[in-house]
Amino acid sequence: MQPVNYETALNLILQNSDKIRTGSEFIGLNKACGRVLAQDVVSDLNLPAADCSAMDGFCLKAASLKGASLAEPVTLPVAPGIDAGHTISELPEGHCAYIATGGILPPGADTVVRVEDTKASSDGKTVSFHAEYPRGNYVRGQSSELSRGDLMLQAPLLITPQAAGRIASAGLSNIAVRKKPIVAILISGDEVLMPFELPHPWQVRNSNSTMLIMQAEEAGAQILDFGIARDRGNSARDLFLRAAEAADIVVTSGGISMGRHDPFKAVLSELAVEPVFYGVDIKPGKPMFFGFYNTRAIFALPGNQVSTSVTFELFVRPFIRKVIGAQPARLTLDLELTESTINKEKRDFFKRGTLVSQAGRTMVKPLPTQESHMLTSFSGANLLFLHPAGIEKLESGEKVRCFYLKG
Repeated sequence: MQPVNYETALNLILQNSDKIRTGSEFIGLNKACGRVLAQDVVSDLNLPAADCSAMDGFCLKAASLKGASLAEPVTLPVAPGIDAGHTISELPEGHCAYIATGGILPPGADTVVRVEDTKASSDGKTVSFHAEYPRGNYVRGQSSELSRGDLMLQAPLLITPQAAGRIASAGLSNIAVRKKPIVAILISGDEVLMPFELPHPWQVRNSNSTMLIMQAEEAGAQILDFGIARDRGNSARDLFLRAAEAADIVVTSGGISMGRHDPFKAVLSELAVEPVFYGVDIKPGKPMFFGFYNTRAIFALPGNQVSTSVTFELFVRPFIRKVIGAQPARLTLDLELTESTINKEKRDFFKRGTLVSQAGRTMVKPLPTQESHMLTSFSGANLLFLHPAGIEKLESGEKVRCFYLKG
């Protein structure tokens, strides 16, 4: 099977995301931030419920101020005031009343004048107005924001604190959200130890599980950690089958390349896992597999730490986000390079970089180390930038496409 390019791989992944259906569940609104809304939210009230003030000021009938000017102000007696949450039954003819922001206009009032545009008497019993004001001045009309039955939020939608505020204003304390897909994480390698173990020179601690678990959780998934599959025997096959039975998506790391004991490559073949593609013309991460086992999505990622993390970011994360109905892509930017960069690989090279400010411009600074086995080359990065295949050298000041790693 021939490797595909980056764009083709991503398109194939997104096109196949509808094969995973997780359904929805009701949760408390106080736990819904970051989840994806699974129901439309409609207003159960008129907002505002009645004409109300947009300012702290004095409400009155606009006609009362006819002829008012600096030279000849109009002075009105003050009726009892109206604070937010309180009102009066009616404003007497020819009077004004203090009204707080959000206060309901009483019958007899049709306009509001800001406090700073008036002058009160020393005893507060009268207020002078120095200009005419139109009817409706600083008045929020009934239903000017929403009418009862109007659509407030349309699913699917990522629930932010502000969206949660709107949901609460619709009188809902529980809300339907997309269920999180279950992602099984499975690592391979006889040389891989648990993080708390002391490795020999030929062994490495398992950092990939921790990294992938956190990446999958950040993407919006529920995680099952199936640990480490060994290179020989039935370990990889048994763990893979358990993972595929329990999860919607199985993500493996390692054991998928050209090694003679690469267990996941053998398992995929033995179980006739249906491939969508095998291999992507990128660096890091060329030996990557995407396919389906029954109804389970299978992502077999390369084992080098940076390759694992980059391929998850570029391909698995968008798949998870599309499954839950969220925006698949992160923010992408076209930014200038602070220094030149080389790509001799004849394939797209996703390099690690960081945002810097130079001469008032936001630019991308390539990190000094770009090797796929060095996680230190990723830990200081806040973006990936694409050095395209076919362009050996990009000079300082040239623009590159950047994939921001946050948000």
